[in-house]
Amino acid sequence: MKNVQNRSIELLLVGRAGIDLNTTKAGCAFADIPAFTKSVGGSPANIVQGAARLGLKTGFLGKVAHDGMGEYILSTFQAQDIETKGIVIDQTGARNCIAVTEIISAEESGGYATGGDAFHHGTYLYRLGTADMLYSPEEVDRDMIASSKSVMLSGTAFSQSPSREAMFRILQLARDFGTMTVLDIDYRPFGWASKDETAHCYGQVIKQCDIVIGNREEFDAVEYLTMPGNKDNAKSAQALLDMGVKLVVVKDGANGSTAYSSDGRVLRCGSIPTPAVKTFGSGDAYAAGLMYGILRESNLEYAMQLGTACASLALKTISCGDAMPNLQAAERHRAQHKKEMMP
Repeated sequence: MKNVQNRSIELLLVGRAGIDLNTTKAGCAFADIPAFTKSVGGSPANIVQGAARLGLKTGFLGKVAHDGMGEYILSTFQAQDIETKGIVIDQTGARNCIAVTEIISAEESGGYATGGDAFHHGTYLYRLGTADMLYSPEEVDRDMIASSKSVMLSGTAFSQSPSREAMFRILQLARDFGTMTVLDIDYRPFGWASKDETAHCYGQVIKQCDIVIGNREEFDAVEYLTMPGNKDNAKSAQALLDMGVKLVVVKDGANGSTAYSSDGRVLRCGSIPTPAVKTFGSGDAYAAGLMYGILRESNLEYAMQLGTACASLALKTISCGDAMPNLQAAERHRAQHKKEMMP
């Protein structure tokens, strides 16, 4: 294993960085929303902002639009000391992905349209032909990967070409440079051609990852061909460990999270009861806290607790990226609720 201790970037995020337009009023339908606020969003962008706020040295690889929105993403990252030299500016006229949020209830806030007769309420996503999905293998900044201790990839970035090929290029470079690879399964049905394609692609990705993070629904997508109908998290984790993954973390909402490691350890962390305003963004906050604990403290139990504390705090405000807590707030919340998280 190459020496990574002196690398300048602790956590490098890869994938989509877009625009969130968040309702300013919870508890009402779209027609009654008085105004929206903007922030930089998309799961990888939320995680990198959360990690930076906790104090990790961070960077981002991806592609943004050649317009005011792309400029806004870059300036927002730079203001948080997130390294942006690996972000490519699109020249084709493609736009950034946009998420418009509506919160009728916390439970429905993170839902996406799935068809049917009833009008959909929840999150409205605009993802077709966006700049981040045009990120190509030749645009990957290999020096940033060589300068990073770890790189976290978003599963959504594998759903279409040429982004898919760019992600596999990043995995190859990470192996070449001895950079830890982390997969946030981040499964979104839209963008994928079929469930078969999804499961096959995830299988190829997971073989090249050190850490895999996901929830039950995401593991269902991974196992669609190999273990259809399985709901046993331990069985899911063991299948990935058998493929060479070193750590599998299963997020299970109010039931907390469980980590399975290649050395046979199984660690459980309870959730923190939280009066949630919305559900989206909490998984991203968890990932940021988890990676802080792994990279800075080398302590998995602490990492899971910090991730849980970050997730709980993120549930209390409407925004995602702007809702990520700093280390002081996350530590205070973790300490206050440590007993509740003990298995």
